[in-house]
Amino acid sequence: MLWQIEDVAGGNGGLYDATERRFVSYSELLGNVSALQSVLASNRKLLVALFCDNSLACIAAYLAALRAGHAVLLVNAATDLSLKKRLCDIYSPEVVIGAGKRPDLPEGRAVAVAMAKLAVTFSQKPPAGEIYPDTALLLSTSGTTGSPKLIRLSHRNLQANAEAIVQYLGITSSETAITSLPLSYSYGLSVVNSHLLAGANLVCTNASLMTQDFWKDFSERRCSSFAGVPFSYSMLERLHFERMDLPSLRTMTQAGGRLAPEKVQFFADIAKRKGFRFFVMYGQTEATARISYVPWERLADKIGSIGLPVPGGNLRLMQEGREITDPFREGELIYSGPNVMLGYAETRECLAKGDQSPGTLHTGDLGYRDAEGYFYITGRLKRFIKIYGLRLNLDEIEKMLESALRRSVACSGSDDNLHVLVESNSEADAAEALQRVVSLYKLHHSSVCVRLVAALPVNASGKKEYVRIGHERE
Repeated sequence: MLWQIEDVAGGNGGLYDATERRFVSYSELLGNVSALQSVLASNRKLLVALFCDNSLACIAAYLAALRAGHAVLLVNAATDLSLKKRLCDIYSPEVVIGAGKRPDLPEGRAVAVAMAKLAVTFSQKPPAGEIYPDTALLLSTSGTTGSPKLIRLSHRNLQANAEAIVQYLGITSSETAITSLPLSYSYGLSVVNSHLLAGANLVCTNASLMTQDFWKDFSERRCSSFAGVPFSYSMLERLHFERMDLPSLRTMTQAGGRLAPEKVQFFADIAKRKGFRFFVMYGQTEATARISYVPWERLADKIGSIGLPVPGGNLRLMQEGREITDPFREGELIYSGPNVMLGYAETRECLAKGDQSPGTLHTGDLGYRDAEGYFYITGRLKRFIKIYGLRLNLDEIEKMLESALRRSVACSGSDDNLHVLVESNSEADAAEALQRVVSLYKLHHSSVCVRLVAALPVNASGKKEYVRIGHERE
């Protein structure tokens, strides 16, 4: 199992702490994790809230809590203090672990631990309600912790998804990944989990990919892979990634939202020219991260596809209760596999519930498959509005405008108005967006509002933050 470090402790792999500038072998990591595990030892299953960054210490705390048999709630350490307190009030964690020199922790019994920059506090309150035995991890349903609704993931979920990722990416103990995404985000965590399982190397850094420190560590530690969301790839364009000299790079992966086809083509061309693999993937936190991927060899002729199901998983299309088997017919994507969550939680009492969605996830995404069985997403079930009785797919409009303008676009609205945000400072872009929408969808210009913004609101994971986008129009 990925948290059984004994399985890989005999190898040459380990974790590099970019802050302390030191390499820790898996054997040494095992000692640190075991020491913290003993601090967390209890005769009952506890909820451990880990306010984490991408440090080696936080990865060790995550592993220690799992090995101690507890459920771990991962929260980004940079989250606003009021939101952290709100989560603690709702879920009553018995243990809170914080990263940093002076982490914001609730009142309780502080415990000294050997690991630097890690604080552990035990609640003084009586233990809260029971937790379902197989619960391993709790993650927010959004990229931020603004919502108290959590996703309950099991030990089996984590193991199955890590195994699938290792298999289709071909991760071996010789690989080296860098923490380019938050540990509290399912995609970022999946990178850590899969490399731990393979006994590979990890470079633990909190540096932004926009900094020299990030790329200095990438080069010096000979990192072989990079993981990013669409926002990450937009930043790579600004950095003129095509000019970077990264001889150790063997694999790039993208997930966390749709990457515009022209950008997929751009990075696919770079990958072909420089001789590394580029994987476009699709997933949801409800499926512990990964649902499908496009094999790198087929990316050039499958631009826009989310690919094939991950090993051990299955995708099908449903429409009005019937399965669609014909190619190019649209339906809702339904995923089945051992990585599908136990269910949701909105209160501490929910943590006692068992498996409420046994192996099947209604993704809420609309799509189709082509003649070769490759899947494509066309929009979201709930991302529709009606204007003058006309049903409009907001995702479809976004894609159309992004393709035409070559700008990032976000659409929101209600059943009487369509609101479009364009990441630009050009009034010509606003005029073109308005003209295209009005002309294509036969709308009156008074029902469409186009605004220019310096940057679209995104969450900590780099995804468009539609709640904030909706507020932008007010």
